[in-house]
Amino acid sequence: MSRHTYYENLKALAREKRAEHGVDTAAFGLREIRGIYRTEGIVIDHYPLPAKIKALYMCTDDDFSVALQEKLPNEPKIFALVQELKHNYCDRKQLGVGVIHCGDYDRNELIEKGAEVFAAEFIYPEAEFQSDITARGIATWRPEDVVDLKRDCKAKVSYMFLCKRLEWLRVVTPGAFASVKFQKLER
Repeated sequence: MSRHTYYENLKALAREKRAEHGVDTAAFGLREIRGIYRTEGIVIDHYPLPAKIKALYMCTDDDFSVALQEKLPNEPKIFALVQELKHNYCDRKQLGVGVIHCGDYDRNELIEKGAEVFAAEFIYPEAEFQSDITARGIATWRPEDVVDLKRDCKAKVSYMFLCKRLEWLRVVTPGAFASVKFQKLER
């Protein structure tokens, strides 16, 4: 299976799971993700993880849990929790028998990027995002436009999310806003 097909399948799964759980982009936050976790039988454990790890999916037998950095801001916390849902839906069997080892990003780059693709689509579907930015009528995006988008954004997402999605859709060139300090610009 090609990388593109893998990602498209994950986006389709994200849309399916959104529908199954009745997710509304504008109303989706930590309370809603906690409800999904309860429905799926996944326990959230706040755990002091290494700084580079925001969350970690664990499964043994019929025990499923996610260790989560408690001090994460809400937007990265939501994204991390949805990424771990992808592991629950797609990677549980391989994780349970030790084929995949969590935290080994280099060996599992496709799986981890797939989790990012799944989370992005689950939180703020590409079609909704595309419609929202098209409605803005901006031909050449500036950092100030991204700040305005974030302020008006119906989804609870970070500046990094918005920039990556703009890059993914080829609205801006990759790395165009890499040096921008958006929170400082926002103030």
